[in-house]
Amino acid sequence: MKKTTLIFASLLALFLVIPASVSAYETRKGNSVIVAKDEVINGNLYTAGANISIEGHIKGDVFCAGQTINIKGEVDGSVFCAGQNINLDGKVAGSARMAASTININGSIGQNANAFAAAVSAGDNSKIGWDMLIGAAGANLSGEIGNDLHGGGANISLNGKVGRNVNLALGDKKDSSLTLGDKAIIGGGLTYRAAETAEISGQAKIAGETIRKEFTARTKSSGPAARAGMIIFSIFSSLIIGLVLVSVFREKIIAITDLMLNKIAASIGIGFLALILAPFAFIILAITVIGIPLSLILLVLWIIALCLSKIITGIFLGRVLVEKYWAVKKESLIWPMIIGVTVTSLICFIPFIGWVLGLIAVLWALGGMVLTLKNPDKI
Repeated sequence: MKKTTLIFASLLALFLVIPASVSAYETRKGNSVIVAKDEVINGNLYTAGANISIEGHIKGDVFCAGQTINIKGEVDGSVFCAGQNINLDGKVAGSARMAASTININGSIGQNANAFAAAVSAGDNSKIGWDMLIGAAGANLSGEIGNDLHGGGANISLNGKVGRNVNLALGDKKDSSLTLGDKAIIGGGLTYRAAETAEISGQAKIAGETIRKEFTARTKSSGPAARAGMIIFSIFSSLIIGLVLVSVFREKIIAITDLMLNKIAASIGIGFLALILAPFAFIILAITVIGIPLSLILLVLWIIALCLSKIITGIFLGRVLVEKYWAVKKESLIWPMIIGVTVTSLICFIPFIGWVLGLIAVLWALGGMVLTLKNPDKI
């Protein structure tokens, strides 16, 4: 039963995050990563850097993490990216799943677009073949969406074409707004939840019914759409962080996950002690006054370790799954990271027990990191 569950979970992970996998791949990292206009990469591209510019032809998927990401070339597969600023001006045949501070889309996306950011913009020339899911404080959408537009935000402006239905959740404050401009065309119906009535231009065209839903005391922010958005955001943000970890700290990640496997009980026990006792140590250091700078530094490192713990446990789980069921890929950390991080993220969202499993994942990896620091010769 356990074996069947593991196989099913790993297959589910593959279907969720790898729409068109290819056998070849290339990894690039550095302060500035450039794929030149005349360059062709025959497979997936995994890249991390402060500034990433992709102007060439990628014959696979793109996984990237950086401060500024510019995609001007052609991607035959899908795009999975997280950063501060993402600008997609090229052509993506598959889907684009992005998380950033600002996302600007002026190119074409053949399938679905998922955009999670403070500000999302889809320009006049943008074209999305299937659905668009947004989660943004502010969104300006002026291009074309082939099927449905759904998601939520504080202020959303639509001045483009949506082939089918629009279903949006606005904020419950009076300064939240939904605006449909003169060029807005909705092929189906418009359903939205907002504190205020949408501003709809007299020249906007809505083929179906327009329904506004009120906020009530029973309205929950944890509804199905919100929960699905949280799960998607959690998976892809974790994948991007995981990509950076396995690209930059490969040997350290291997050392930590090896210790997690060889010393399971010790890792979880030490992780528990580190979680409970560390705050007291920071307070004691801060009381000495001269220890305040060190206390703050250690506090930041402790918080970073907690944030990375679940991802490291995911990489560990991925290594175990790949070694058992896909041994040909066991030397690579990319595939174990993708499979393990996705499975771990999904497990942590299981009702009632997910938080317990998530806590164990954090303790396990936290203990592994502490053990690795105590055994520097293992790195």
